[in-house]
Amino acid sequence: MGWREAVGSLSTSFAFLTRIPLPSFLFSDHIPVARAAWAFPVVGFVIGLAQAVVLGLLSGLGWHPAVVAVVVLGGSILLTGALHEDGLGDVADSLGGATRERKLEIMKDSRLGTFGVLALVLMVGLKLTVLMSLSGDAGWRVILAVMVGSGVVSRVLMTLVWSLLPAASTAGLGAERPSSVTALIAVAIGFAILALLVPLSAGLVLVGTVSAGAMAVAFAVFARWQYGGVTGDVCGAAQMLAELAFFGAALSLMA
Repeated sequence: MGWREAVGSLSTSFAFLTRIPLPSFLFSDHIPVARAAWAFPVVGFVIGLAQAVVLGLLSGLGWHPAVVAVVVLGGSILLTGALHEDGLGDVADSLGGATRERKLEIMKDSRLGTFGVLALVLMVGLKLTVLMSLSGDAGWRVILAVMVGSGVVSRVLMTLVWSLLPAASTAGLGAERPSSVTALIAVAIGFAILALLVPLSAGLVLVGTVSAGAMAVAFAVFARWQYGGVTGDVCGAAQMLAELAFFGAALSLMA
């Protein structure tokens, strides 16, 4: 991989996973998202680091933990364009379908149903709880370990789910999957970043990673059973569920 392709892949990944404006010349090679997916953990690192910095700064200024949590979560949603939250909501809504075809049809519907709303409410509740705990009691080491770790691990696992499962549909994001080499590069980058985080809080990083991995495996089995494979919404839901599992494990250890 040459430097032009590496820069193009990074730009494609940032453009896909965030709303960060990037200059057009970075996209000259028109690299597909599936080929650029090795850079997903790098994007997760940047997102997690940005959240950690904002959380740490506002907490240091004496802001109330609840306000800090809302600001950090709101900023994260704006930064990512609620991309993964949309996937989680659509997958939750699809649970109301009786057949595989109906479930896939529901996921394509832009309207949000009861299951989707409830899933997003529960997700927001857990995230706010974790962010409030980090703002109120945790030091900067724990904040970095949780925010950066969850951002990186969840996007590595999303890449693996996307790469390993067959496509559930001939259209959409799931139709073109990352190669095994692309997925392995993402895993290697993820482990390299985690190795830097372990000295900050080894227990949180290790338990969070294992919990997120277990959640991703369980959800991948569920997606294969219910949908026949992966879709764009399944990828988004995989990221969200892995991140929530990491947060849940962190919250348990901080209690």
